[in-house]
Amino acid sequence: SSGINAEYGHDKLATRTVVRAQVGANIQTFLLDLGFKLDYEVVMKGKRYKTKQIETTIYKVQKVPKQGDVSSTTDISSQSLVEMTMQVHNLTDPSISELLSLAETLKPIVKLEKYDPNRTTAK
Repeated sequence: SSGINAEYGHDKLATRTVVRAQVGANIQTFLLDLGFKLDYEVVMKGKRYKTKQIETTIYKVQKVPKQGDVSSTTDISSQSLVEMTMQVHNLTDPSISELLSLAETLKPIVKLEKYDPNRTTAK
């Protein structure tokens, strides 16, 4: 489940459940067989930084013009995205304050917006 966590006093955080699964090289064929259709292919190009618990990724999203050909990608936007993540087992974990502190430090140079997957509209 995903959502904003005002009930835990973390109204500045968006959370999502992460499910990790191993897939084989034929995942695309498997998804197509299930009835999925490939709309477009994108590449995230940037850098990832890690501390003990926080992972910060700064990247641009680029569109791949021809499926599988990443040699001539084009930026979808001129803006870069900054994503800060950490894994915790419950929302009362005291290490969450580390993430909030890092967000406060970045405020002067990064426009911080909370991503709420429940409010995202499909195009």
